Amino acid sequence: MFCTLNTYRIDMERLLGGQIGLDDFIFAHVKGQRKAVTVVKASPALGLTITDNGAGCAFIKRIKEGSIIDGVAQICVGDHIEAINNKSVIGVRHYDVARMLRDFPVGEEISFQLIEPVRGFGKQKW
Repeated sequence: MFCTLNTYRIDMERLLGGQIGLDDFIFAHVKGQRKAVTVVKASPALGLTITDNGAGCAFIKRIKEGSIIDGVAQICVGDHIEAINNKSVIGVRHYDVARMLRDFPVGEEISFQLIEPVRGFGKQKW
């Protein structure tokens, strides 16, 4: 789904870019469990920042503290947005996904189909 540089954590600020050194480590974050979440858009802003990996996958990069999305425990940083209201957003750039979410009127329900990244290191017993 995406790669981070020098951290195994789901850290969207450390996404793999163009600058890789010989001492750098690259960690690949792969698809985990699918989940469906419905949110009511109670205010104009949902409180999330979206990015993409340049290969057709939009991700939740940041969640604003105290926002609508912050109050939904099932939605996490690093989640891949697969569909919104049953409309696939695979292959759609992040700014178009963000525009789609902004265009929903206040009071409307938005259903997300998400795929969370595998969070393997935190659960391993070595």
